[in-house]
Amino acid sequence: MKKFKALAVFLILLMPLFFYILMKEGKHNFRFLEYYGPKHLATNGVDTVYHTITDFSLKNTEGKTVSLSHTEPSYWVFQFFNASCQEPCKDVFTNMYDVARDFATAPKVKFLSITTHPHNDSLSVLKQVMKMNSINPPQWQLCTGDSLETDSLMRQSFFLKGNNNAALNAVFLIDSKFHLRGIYDGADLLDMKRLKDDIKILSYETRQKSKNDEADFNE
Repeated sequence: MKKFKALAVFLILLMPLFFYILMKEGKHNFRFLEYYGPKHLATNGVDTVYHTITDFSLKNTEGKTVSLSHTEPSYWVFQFFNASCQEPCKDVFTNMYDVARDFATAPKVKFLSITTHPHNDSLSVLKQVMKMNSINPPQWQLCTGDSLETDSLMRQSFFLKGNNNAALNAVFLIDSKFHLRGIYDGADLLDMKRLKDDIKILSYETRQKSKNDEADFNE
């Protein structure tokens, strides 16, 4: 009995050390998000230059300009839709709403839905879509813009073609440096749960990189 008590005390004393080692070693195994799109070496032959989202100039439902360069560093969740789309857009909006609700207290996480039919989807139509889907700005904005610019953004930045289901199903995660870090099926609940997890991972990754940059600067 005494031996058992002694062993129990010994294990209790070891627990803080065990958790310290677990946390210390565990951070090295942390999974960072991958980068999507083409990449190449910088001119210094060391750093990697990743695919970035082209900046844009869109109008939200209040008629105000929305762009990447005029917004504080944020994590962006992108989606393309049009008001005439029922399926899959309805399911994507429902799942996007669930994600946005989870990050309602995280202002750096922004949601942007862009119409692929700017000639048909006027600002008043977009306001109706917002009301139907319980979308509350400013964290989640519905936008319209020049049709050629929108088409170019879809093709060159997000590798999408046309208004097919693949394009209207897709949801994208963009980091604060405008890199494409995640692609999801917006109509799939499990995939949108993965989006929630990836937003948290991206936030942790950003903090870790910031700490490493400060350490390098102070050396």
